Amino acid sequence: MKTSLKFNLLQHLRRKQAEGGFTLIELLVVIIIIGILAAIALPSFLNQANRARETEASQAIGALNRGQQAYYLEAVDFAPNISNLDVGVEQDTDNFAYTNGVGTAGVDTGDGVFNVAASINDGAIIYAVPKNELRGFAGVTYVTTTGAGKQATVSNLCREKASVANDLVVANVITSANCGADLEPIK
Repeated sequence: MKTSLKFNLLQHLRRKQAEGGFTLIELLVVIIIIGILAAIALPSFLNQANRARETEASQAIGALNRGQQAYYLEAVDFAPNISNLDVGVEQDTDNFAYTNGVGTAGVDTGDGVFNVAASINDGAIIYAVPKNELRGFAGVTYVTTTGAGKQATVSNLCREKASVANDLVVANVITSANCGADLEPIK
């Protein structure tokens, strides 16, 4: 290698070493990229946290429905409140209040009472009224007659549609064996 080329290369490397940092433009590009990634990821992350909170109500209402079916097998009647079922569901949690009403503004505690035989032939309804701007849930257990003329208990689990979800109220009352207009079944 020629001596002048070596000299120029060493001189260039020394100058690069002396600079030793990032330019303002490089830093701005990195910050903008991080901002874009955060803007995309943050809503998805927050949505997942709400889904996890809503799973509490889904699991609790499902357990209460199964408890009602078992209670009906023993007593040939539905339990009037959660404590009679002995399924380990709290009546009032940080995220939901379990009660027999759809909720009103200011409702913040669950009474754990079922709405028994309300507009459903021999059935029981309980609501998971949301406290933290989550979707509400409703569960119904009722007796139906099969094609062979025998009776069977059936349970439905419904949740508010995202378009009508609001704080402290479950969208509407279940008035039949199906979920209402503002509720969707959970399968």
